[in-house]
Amino acid sequence: MTLLLLHPLGLDSECWQFIELQATKPDLPGHGHNPLRGDELTIERVADEVLERVDGAADVVGVSMGGTLAVRMALRDPKRIRSLMVACTSVLDSPERSQRLRERATSVDRAGMAGVLNSTLERWFTPAALANPEHPGVTYARRRLLSDDARAFAMWWRAMAAHAVREEIGMIRCPVTMLAGRHDAAAPMGHVLEVFDALHAPRRMEVLAGPHMLPLENPSLFADAVRLHLHWVESIAGSQPQRPGTQ
Repeated sequence: MTLLLLHPLGLDSECWQFIELQATKPDLPGHGHNPLRGDELTIERVADEVLERVDGAADVVGVSMGGTLAVRMALRDPKRIRSLMVACTSVLDSPERSQRLRERATSVDRAGMAGVLNSTLERWFTPAALANPEHPGVTYARRRLLSDDARAFAMWWRAMAAHAVREEIGMIRCPVTMLAGRHDAAAPMGHVLEVFDALHAPRRMEVLAGPHMLPLENPSLFADAVRLHLHWVESIAGSQPQRPGTQ
């Protein structure tokens, strides 16, 4: 069984460097060593591309944009996805959300990556982490964002703005863990709970102390949450939802 880790927007496979998990960690199109090809980007197309590169079934863990992609993969090829862990992800579409994401794309078009760097980091990390000049997760994120292709970054925002899953999410049947950061400013806990409530699959909710970029600011807690999810998937016998837990 493959454990597949899908990174957030603007980062790459190096975002998992602080987490000791044996897993497949691809660079998604327009990130890291996987340059964007063509002038069109859709969540559906990327989901198919990632599935083509994975042998057999997979437990998929996605953070933020990676969580959106994980949900689409489960809908595109449910036989290939044994379970999902959807972390720090406001995946349900709404006119307000789509408008907000399109505005972020426009900001990137106008200001470039340097122009949106501070606002992005402020959504991602706690003030304490940002105030630490030697914080490894923040240091990596800042370097990665400044080296990103602004065109690809904006295209991903628009792809997510156009991505609609609200009417389909109840069709997911594999076990799902929804993971929220208690201090997440980008995907607030209420948004994650909304996804949890829309699911009809075996599901559980977990809340960790931390912000949007849990794998970078609280990597040990995040890794433990992944291991707990996998243990639950192995042992699950029924499909009753569990009450949210906190750490």
